[in-house]
Amino acid sequence: MMTGVILAGGMNRRMGGRLKALLPVQGKPLIVRQLEEMAICCPEILVVTNAQDALQPYLDSVKAANVRCIGDQFTGTGPLGGIHAAAQAAGEALMWVVGCDMPYISSAAAVAMERIVKARNCEAAIPALEGRLHPLHGLYTRVIGAKAETLLASGQYRLMGLLEQLDWSELDAPFFAQYGIGTNFAANMNTPEQYKELLGFCQEI
Repeated sequence: MMTGVILAGGMNRRMGGRLKALLPVQGKPLIVRQLEEMAICCPEILVVTNAQDALQPYLDSVKAANVRCIGDQFTGTGPLGGIHAAAQAAGEALMWVVGCDMPYISSAAAVAMERIVKARNCEAAIPALEGRLHPLHGLYTRVIGAKAETLLASGQYRLMGLLEQLDWSELDAPFFAQYGIGTNFAANMNTPEQYKELLGFCQEI
């Protein structure tokens, strides 16, 4: 079992101020797609956001899991602050953390990562795909919150700075392929151009 965590606290500047979490993808707001996928394996989902009023109506539409909004304790500190806040609030020992701009998140990938964290007794499992790490489709133990807090309190906000403090496993494309899982779960969109490209892709599938 794991707690799902959606980080939705960004300023959305590169998207012209539009909330990425509410952009429609295949007829549904992006965050609803994410919540439905997370509910497959997460009895509890935390949405870390400073836009609770805008998101709450969409969160209430998902009944398969206990969904609630929380805010950062260290405001303005990016994903690291969101992960810290989630670690303080999570009810499960493991957290599946994603960004709110990822339309293809995969519960199957999360479950595969969960197996590794438990088998290796490590603190996190992070996909490494096409030469890039993807800590925002990662699995973390809740206890990493203490290390995140130490970094935040010292003014260090880099998410990679947290990984440098953890015992974590890197999972590549062949690892996911053995479970029949493609790697598009790590795709995200930050700009209107990327969003338009995504819509074109969705119309083809």
